[in-house]
Amino acid sequence: MDKSLQDAMNRIKAVTTSDGEGGDFIPLPLAREFIKFIFDANWMRQLFRVIPMNAPTRDFPKVLGQTKVYYQNTERGAATQTSVATGTVRLTARKFMSQINVSEEILEDAQEDIDLIVRDHFAKQLAAAEEEAMLVGDRAHALTTATESAANATTWFNKDHRLALNGLLTLAQDIVGDFDAENRAGNRVNGQAGDFSTRLAREAKFNMGKYGRTMSDLILIVNPWSANQLLDDDKLVTVEKYGPKATILTGEFGKLYGRISVVESAYMTNGHAVLTHRNNGYIGDRRKVRLRTDDEIQTDERLYVITERIDFQTQYQPALVNIYNLDEPATTS
Repeated sequence: MDKSLQDAMNRIKAVTTSDGEGGDFIPLPLAREFIKFIFDANWMRQLFRVIPMNAPTRDFPKVLGQTKVYYQNTERGAATQTSVATGTVRLTARKFMSQINVSEEILEDAQEDIDLIVRDHFAKQLAAAEEEAMLVGDRAHALTTATESAANATTWFNKDHRLALNGLLTLAQDIVGDFDAENRAGNRVNGQAGDFSTRLAREAKFNMGKYGRTMSDLILIVNPWSANQLLDDDKLVTVEKYGPKATILTGEFGKLYGRISVVESAYMTNGHAVLTHRNNGYIGDRRKVRLRTDDEIQTDERLYVITERIDFQTQYQPALVNIYNLDEPATTS
C-alpha cells in the first residue's frame, strides 16, 4: 500500500522541525476550497451521483424486475396484468479521519505562506483514499492486524480505509447468484495473461446484458500497465482528438470506438480492469470534509483533525464486469 496514503488516512503523525519528520510542510487552516480540490482529484465524484445524507442512513428505491408489455389482439379487451419488483439501495455513513500534530515553533518560524501547497497535498491524499476504497475496498476482507507495521498486501491494518467501503472491483468479482435476479455481477472476462485489447472490452460489454447496450454510457477503468498497452490500439480515440466541448474525467485518456470512456487509476489492481455503467454509482455525503484545530498546551502543539463521513454503493451489480488475468508488468529490474 502507498505509504503516503497510510500517513494521510490512518497514521497519527507528529510534525516537528526535525529532518525527515515533516519540517518542510506546515499545515495551516484549510479553506472551503478543500472540498473542491477533492472533487477535482477524485474522478469518481465527477462521474457518479453525489447525494447529501440528512441522516446516518438513507434509502433509495430501485426497480428489480421489468414490467412486461403485451400484444392486445382484441378491441376493448381487458389489459393483461403485470407487476414490478422493487428494492432499495442503502447508504450508510462511514468515517474517514486523519490527525496531525504541529509544533508551535513550526508555525512561528514559517518564512512563507505555503497554505495552498499543504491544502492541495491533503486534498489529494483524501481524494486518493476515497478513490482506492471505491475501487478495491472490501468490507469483508478477513485478514487484518491491529499493528500497522505488520500490515502487507494481504493482511490489512484494521483501520485501513479500504475496509470502509465495497469497491467496484470487489463487487465485480462477485459472480455467485442469479444474473437475471440482479444479485451478482456479469460474467468475468479472462484476459489469458495477454495484453489488454478492445476484444476484451467488447466481451465485457456483451456480458453486461441490457446495461451494456449504449456504449456512451459505459466507463472502462484500467490499471496503469493496461492503459499503456491500450495507447497503441487504433480503436482508442485519445483526449486530444475530442471535440472542444467534450467533458473529460480526471484520469481519462481516451474513448474506445469514440464512445466508451477509458480511465486509468493507479489503484486498480494489476492484472484487472472493470467495466461499469456511468449511472451505476451512488456516493453519499453525510459530513463533507471538516477541519478542526485544538491546542495541546502540555506539548506546545497544535492539533489538526480532518474528517468526512461518506458511503459508496452501486444500484445494479450486473452492470459490473471484471476483466482479469491480464498481462502484468515484470516485478524484477
